[in-house]
Amino acid sequence: MTKDQNKDDRMEQAVAKKKKRSFWRLMIMTVVLFAGAITVMQLFDQAGNDGRIEAGDEAPNFKLVTLDGSTLYERNNYEGKGMLLNFWGTFCEPCKKEMPVVQENYATLQDMGVDFWAVNVGETPLRVDNFINDLGVGLDYPILMDTKSEVEGAYGIYNLPVTFVIDGEGNVIEKYEGELSKEKLMELAEKSL
Repeated sequence: MTKDQNKDDRMEQAVAKKKKRSFWRLMIMTVVLFAGAITVMQLFDQAGNDGRIEAGDEAPNFKLVTLDGSTLYERNNYEGKGMLLNFWGTFCEPCKKEMPVVQENYATLQDMGVDFWAVNVGETPLRVDNFINDLGVGLDYPILMDTKSEVEGAYGIYNLPVTFVIDGEGNVIEKYEGELSKEKLMELAEKSL
């Protein structure tokens, strides 16, 4: 074998090894991309069923105490009446704006036979009490404390404010995400009856 032939053989072997490595790299990349695509599809599938309560679902039961700790409210005890269940936080500017609107119309809601409960999510009673005092509006409707965010989790809350319209049988009629105006509040109240 001549020196040039030996060199050509080594060159052919190197090219063959390089092709083989390229083939395996391509196979590994294909498997990784395929696994990634499956993972992404599973995430999208789970997102469609992520535990959020929507219209048509039964409203989960819960027991929460009021801000002052004096009264226990249980959602199942109020079946037979329409209910607006509002989730809010002190850090939520639209929540702050809707609270006086709800207060101004709370007596009307009661006359209609509709309960309005405001559930604070994950904050301390002291923080909520200070917030309400700074609001400068006396609130007659129940402020319920979900300090451990258990009810927030049960309802699948991701955005605030959110209001669930619950009929007298305990079914969710509508879920409204956003600030309540007087018109929207009355529209939702009518739907709960």
